[in-house]
Amino acid sequence: MKYEVLKLTNQPIFSTVQDEGRIGYEQYGVPNSGAGDKVSYRLGNLLLGNNISSASIEILYGNASFECINETQICITGSDMQPKVNGIPLKMWQVVNVYKGDKIDLSASVNGLRSYIAVKKGIEINEILDSKSTHSIFELGGKKLKIGDIISATSINKKYPLDRISLLNKIPNFFEDQDPLYVTRGPEYNLLNEKSKKVIENQIFKLSNRMSRTGAQVEGNKLQVKNGKSDIISDGVSAGTIQLPKDGNMYVLLEDSQRIGGYARILNFDTLSLYRFSQLKPGDEFKLKIISIEDAHERLKKNDDILFKNNIYVEKKIIENIFYVEGEKINVKIFGENKEHIYLNNKPLKIDF
Repeated sequence: MKYEVLKLTNQPIFSTVQDEGRIGYEQYGVPNSGAGDKVSYRLGNLLLGNNISSASIEILYGNASFECINETQICITGSDMQPKVNGIPLKMWQVVNVYKGDKIDLSASVNGLRSYIAVKKGIEINEILDSKSTHSIFELGGKKLKIGDIISATSINKKYPLDRISLLNKIPNFFEDQDPLYVTRGPEYNLLNEKSKKVIENQIFKLSNRMSRTGAQVEGNKLQVKNGKSDIISDGVSAGTIQLPKDGNMYVLLEDSQRIGGYARILNFDTLSLYRFSQLKPGDEFKLKIISIEDAHERLKKNDDILFKNNIYVEKKIIENIFYVEGEKINVKIFGENKEHIYLNNKPLKIDF
């Protein structure tokens, strides 16, 4: 049963419904789609108590505004787009109660490219090939959001009295992380000449303006192959494959990319670095570091252990007071022994000192 919860009140730059992606149809040439930064996307669902693969809203660049139609809970994760509810700055990575008539606004991004709004019970929309994800070019599943669109949850929500809050011990630090982006060698890595191999390990690269959910061009010293030809017989590719077209600039395939390609596959992002790369904006700089596939697996396992196993803790309500300002009722709740979590009308208040 659908339960209408949010209405889009402006025309966003680019916002879609995404879930884990369309898995198992690559052999038919179907792209996976799905959330670009799956760590942020999953943690939003986890905090709400949803199935971790429930559909959410992915917002690129910011500039998205919503009106709450019926009471629900949301959680905003990923890029900091300075979210506000009814004009009041809102803490991210925490559950928020929103009520009929509340205005939710996300503006320009402070860091990163993609923000996620998870909704209690997950977003209800028809599945196509076992997924609710939106492909950014083809009319395949999901929904590209536009002004006036209604977002529905999968079932009617009950009332949520806020007597305790769920918090994360560890929040991803994609935006402060100064580590290089990690890659493994691709099938055609050894087509590169030695000079180009050294460039990969030593250069600071920059993300170009030529980017979308299908892929992104990387700027830097042009790479060269030994025989001067970077074309191959078309072969399988996936999100995270780094190709080398004829112009010598690396091209990274992303979530909506094709499943077969004819350029040399010189590198592949490891899973975590692919999620970090998906949060880069044009002009952002980064370095690359080659690691083994075994090290990539170990990095992913370690990250999952930290972020998805026992990462949530609960703080109980310490203080609750009700005030009236010009006849308006204001409920203030304070959580935690250190009293650092302040909720105003059941919304986590962002206070910067």
